[in-house]
Amino acid sequence: MKVFSVLLILIIALPIKSPRIFSREVLFEIRADQVKQQIEGFGVSGAWWAQDVGGWSQVNRDRITDLLFDQQKGIGLTIYRYNIGAGSGKNIIDPWRNTETFEVEEGKYDWGRDENAVRIMKEAHQKGVTNIIAFVNSPPARMTKTGYVTGGKEGKSNLREDMYDDFAQYLVDIVRHFREDESLPVKWISPINEPQWNWNNSKGQEGCHYTTDEIVEVIKVLLEKIEEEKLDVGVSAVDAGEWKTSYIYMDRLFLNKYINDRTDHFAVHSYWSTTRQKEKASRYFREQYPDKKLWMTEWTEMKKGVDYGMDSGLTMANVIHEDLVIAGVTSWQYWIAVSKYNYRDGLIYTDQYTENIRETKRLWILGNYSKFIRPGYKRIKVSGQHNDLRLSAYINGDRDRLVVVAINNSKKSREFVLDLVNFDGNKLDIYRTSETENLEHTYSGKVIKEFKLPARSVTTLVLTRL
Repeated sequence: MKVFSVLLILIIALPIKSPRIFSREVLFEIRADQVKQQIEGFGVSGAWWAQDVGGWSQVNRDRITDLLFDQQKGIGLTIYRYNIGAGSGKNIIDPWRNTETFEVEEGKYDWGRDENAVRIMKEAHQKGVTNIIAFVNSPPARMTKTGYVTGGKEGKSNLREDMYDDFAQYLVDIVRHFREDESLPVKWISPINEPQWNWNNSKGQEGCHYTTDEIVEVIKVLLEKIEEEKLDVGVSAVDAGEWKTSYIYMDRLFLNKYINDRTDHFAVHSYWSTTRQKEKASRYFREQYPDKKLWMTEWTEMKKGVDYGMDSGLTMANVIHEDLVIAGVTSWQYWIAVSKYNYRDGLIYTDQYTENIRETKRLWILGNYSKFIRPGYKRIKVSGQHNDLRLSAYINGDRDRLVVVAINNSKKSREFVLDLVNFDGNKLDIYRTSETENLEHTYSGKVIKEFKLPARSVTTLVLTRL
């Protein structure tokens, strides 16, 4: 019985060679000559875990950063979102969400603050991160109308009208320090996060609502300050909280000529968004602003309960697929990397006041994309339909490496055939995440175009021309 089980596992894990079991309905054609968007990378946010994990022992800190950022030991993320904290969170009870600010008083900074989170940022850079985005949830308390960083009265705007220039200077000063004194590749400032929500004390975290007029003014003042200070950094905006209401922010930004001339992408979050909403918003964006790129900069499954398995993993896989294939985003960035919460959020779980490390299927499924689809790869056309299977494909700049990511949402194994057009790779490697595998290397050998995928799995095929 033990021998039979081993043989069964091997049969499921390998490509299958008999074409007679297949029908045309499971044929997927991949055209390497039909290129879509260029991928800029995959990333994750450092809020709010980094300020805690950054104080862990070196061995456990290394384990976390290896899993997230090392391409050999982990999933090789190349984008990191550093949270510029607002500090003074007098009414934020959760210590993980109570951030520090570098500002001591106007124009003066204590760079020793937030040392744990900065340490994680540095170690992430050492292990493969090439692009850091410094993002803000709220201005510091002294710049707000309420004196709090959790939002304005009745959830309305909280940045004082006389503080726009101070806010811009504050962001430029911090990013200059990171770039020039710490040699960190901070390439973007994201000054506004989910401006449409009514941020207030009840949310228990930093946040700031902005009207569209205020958004335009904040972005414009920041761009002017960047130019004045001759800082080589871009602005990422506006981190809209969902797709269906994103149109108004796209238009307000890019119909302003000054902003349009100085920004190259629009940032949106995939929370509470349907496939249809993504399709409509992205089509509008491409029609109206064809020279701009779309970034998906924050998502996690908004559902209570810890989940380590394939349920939440497949939910995330399908969001990634939709965002890349249907919405056409060039960058995909996950929300909280490490969680202590009873929520489907972290790629890794821990417990407060411990250094416990528990991996999830979400971590490894994100790796099915990020470990192999590197910055500069281009998505290429995939034709074919199946109720349970979703495929996307990507090719590198030298056109000698092609990556296919296949999602099997079914509770049963599923078969498919690949028809490769204009690509003649001669080596195939297969990596799989399933109920029993964590990005396991299941096959290496000659290219075979017929495959059987285990139930509820995500599989990456890497075809190489040697």
